[in-house]
Amino acid sequence: MHAHFSKVAPTYNETRTTDPEPILYIKERLIDRDMIQVIDIGCGSGRYDLVLCKTFSGIELICSDVNESMIMETSRYLKSHGVENFSTLHGDISMLELEYESMDCVLIFNAIHHFEPVTFLCKAADALREGVYVFIYTRLRSQNARNIWGRFFPEFSKTETRLYDLHQVEQWMTSTDIRLSTIEFFRFKRIVSLAHLVHQATNRHYSTFSLYSSDAFERALQGFQENIKSHFPDPNHIEWYDENVMIVFQKILDPT
Repeated sequence: MHAHFSKVAPTYNETRTTDPEPILYIKERLIDRDMIQVIDIGCGSGRYDLVLCKTFSGIELICSDVNESMIMETSRYLKSHGVENFSTLHGDISMLELEYESMDCVLIFNAIHHFEPVTFLCKAADALREGVYVFIYTRLRSQNARNIWGRFFPEFSKTETRLYDLHQVEQWMTSTDIRLSTIEFFRFKRIVSLAHLVHQATNRHYSTFSLYSSDAFERALQGFQENIKSHFPDPNHIEWYDENVMIVFQKILDPT
């Protein structure tokens, strides 16, 4: 998987869709804070970090990722858009040394399936100040099965075994000093061409595609195009809904 992200780093922002709604939701939850210290774990190539810096006028941002190519792309991407109020941190979540109770917010966008979630939450709880939040933006396993890829790309849902469902999320709390605060659901209407979808798949915009062998991927891609053509009469108008979820944890110290 490390090789996959190193390969796609230069084109990752171009092939992925970045919705501002989750960032606006985070801003509403932090509305009373003029200045926030934030770390984005698994920042990828910085696409959500740019939205963060444009949305929050007072933000000190740390962009962290295990993949050095992604970190380099994040730095290049943010600077190319005039963003300077950030730093980068390279390393695996289990090895990151974060200052105790130094953060107002810990974020993770579409990356929790790459981590051991309890390890992540324990690290996040240590870094958070009391009363503030961890925001986990992701797709549930059931949501993944309903999107365009889960419905029409052969074996996509079976191949992607790393995602979670809500009953698993609730179990994470049993091993951490952090409580589940809110679960917010997002639904986005998409309208694109078949050519655009093929471009995304061939550029491995989801890491799920890297789990296929080369031959299996080519067969699945051919089957996907046939499935889309049989289901949608206009190949230039492919319409569906993407679904995501924001899982919010809050650090509350036990009064006892």
